[in-house]
Amino acid sequence: MTVAAPRYSGSHPDRDLNCQEAVEPELQRIINDATTHGWATIETINAIEEVVKNFRVAYAEDPDPTEKPPKVSGGEPDPTNDWPAANP
Repeated sequence: MTVAAPRYSGSHPDRDLNCQEAVEPELQRIINDATTHGWATIETINAIEEVVKNFRVAYAEDPDPTEKPPKVSGGEPDPTNDWPAANP
């Protein structure tokens, strides 16, 4: 299985929801696989939440330089993505 490509441009108001719909089947697959191997569903969900928190911290410290910053509805880059680590 793979994650589906976005259906909407970067400024579309439903893009976030579209991304959730795209990643949900993969997350469900991970949860199902983990429970098949003996992990409780809530343990797996808690672990995923912690891993995502760690990803967020790591990304804030060192964002992917190949990514373009997301656009806000006005067409300007989202200022919340203007991290010092992104500047050379």
